[in-house]
Amino acid sequence: MSKFDDIREEIKKLHEENINLNNWISTQEKSNDNQVSEICKDFLQVLESFEWAEATIHERGLDQSKISTSAIARILTAKTKLLEVLGTYGVKKVEFPNDVFDPAKGKITDSVADSEKENGTVASIVKDGFIRNGKILRLAEVIVVKND
Repeated sequence: MSKFDDIREEIKKLHEENINLNNWISTQEKSNDNQVSEICKDFLQVLESFEWAEATIHERGLDQSKISTSAIARILTAKTKLLEVLGTYGVKKVEFPNDVFDPAKGKITDSVADSEKENGTVASIVKDGFIRNGKILRLAEVIVVKND
């Protein structure tokens, strides 16, 4: 075998090693991305606790005094910070452009009549959904228009 053939063989080996290394890196990146998504889902459970507490406070009228309103605002600062942290990892609220319902992004919890809107459009969002890198982490819960 000539020196030229030796060099060619060495280049071939390096090329194969490079391909294997790129595949390994890609696998690791996907694994890391999946782990981040799972952690974000855990954070969304914490966010859901804040949302539940906030709704309960409003339902029971506990937000009527100046003192309680101030205390609630301080507590909900943690909710705001949590949303900021999720945002740094690419987590965004699910949106329905032009109020067009998309079953891949949400689930219908109820319907209401609204003669000014088309059937099937989103009337309101009951619970925000979240998406990360094009993957749904939590479906939105929505109320859609249903006219008879």
